[in-house]
Amino acid sequence: MNNYLYLILIWVHSMGAGIWLGGSLLYFFKSTVYKDSIKPDFISEYNSVLTVSTIILFASGILISFDKLNYGNYSNVSAILLLTKVILSFIVIFLIWKSRNLKNKLENPNPSIFITMIIYLIASILSIF
Repeated sequence: MNNYLYLILIWVHSMGAGIWLGGSLLYFFKSTVYKDSIKPDFISEYNSVLTVSTIILFASGILISFDKLNYGNYSNVSAILLLTKVILSFIVIFLIWKSRNLKNKLENPNPSIFITMIIYLIASILSIF
């Protein structure tokens, strides 16, 4: 793959991950602050941004993974970490999808923030290898 195209893909993927993690942190902190008071529906305003960032993350992640797996020197450990990252991403998406149907979302904060931070850690480890 062209180095400039690869650089753009990495940048887009990092921006999507930053938006995803920032949205998760916002949701977590707002849910703890508004736990006992009137609960605003702030996440619905941010939902379209999270949806777009999810699509960007998956599309760019597939292209980056395809390039690394085909043309890079990917070890078995790196492949296992990548598979773990993908599985954890699907778990986060499932947890978020499941929590959309709950009426009192803020009473039980979604644990996806912690899983998202683990995904970010795995991504950092993969960038070194």
